[in-house]
Amino acid sequence: MQDPDIWESDRRQGWFEPSAAQRHPLPGGVGEHRLTHLVLVDGRLVDAWSEPVEHTDWEHVARRHDQERRPLPPPPPPPPPAHEQVQAWLERVCGGREALEALDDLPLDDDGTDLPDTLEDLPLRRRAEGVGELLDAVAAAHLDVESSYALRRALVALSILEPEVVTGARSAAHLAGGLCWAVGRANGWFHPHGSLRLTMVQDALALPGSPAAVGGLVRRALVGLRWGDLEGRERPREAPDLLPLGRPDLLTAATRVRLTRLRERAREAREVA
Repeated sequence: MQDPDIWESDRRQGWFEPSAAQRHPLPGGVGEHRLTHLVLVDGRLVDAWSEPVEHTDWEHVARRHDQERRPLPPPPPPPPPAHEQVQAWLERVCGGREALEALDDLPLDDDGTDLPDTLEDLPLRRRAEGVGELLDAVAAAHLDVESSYALRRALVALSILEPEVVTGARSAAHLAGGLCWAVGRANGWFHPHGSLRLTMVQDALALPGSPAAVGGLVRRALVGLRWGDLEGRERPREAPDLLPLGRPDLLTAATRVRLTRLRERAREAREVA
């Protein structure tokens, strides 16, 4: 503690300044000498010292001050215009800009619906053939011929790209249900957007539970390495509720008509902007 006579001399001169050891640096951390004590007797300053504020009753005040001094994060960038969001979503649905531009409204035919002759793995071929028969039955009961072509094409693609998904399914019915779920959601077949209900597929295939889990595996296999471009992306509110597969060859003419109309609207909005 400094000599009281020195304090009195300082007081008479009308000023008081602590020594260099007593002056604390600018705050930058809780452990620095940020807590300063002033001792007054009869209203007169007679002593002062600084010490770390850590582990004192005022540590929470220092932390609050730190929070107040911390710069605010920059505001998030504004969302892109609606037509850009729709354009990006359409490209994800169709598998790229070129595929989107080449989109037509011609009905699917039976091209690419037969298992290739090069598929020589007998267990795989037997399983795929059994699944194909079940898909035909579901389509005959609740869908149309073009929809059966979309389901068959998905089965062929799955057998070529990820044969383990085909052979690893619990049963042919489970895989058929998964294909119906993925292709059906990609085309908007299911209620409330379409007339098909998931329970109708379950009943047609005698499935005890929902095919959504297997459908997720089917979707991931069909999407392949493009999965990162599709997952976690929000659907613009202007877009229909379709599951992006990046496979226009699995979309019926009715679905592609909806997409081409949306493509033209996005193009018109871009030109106006």
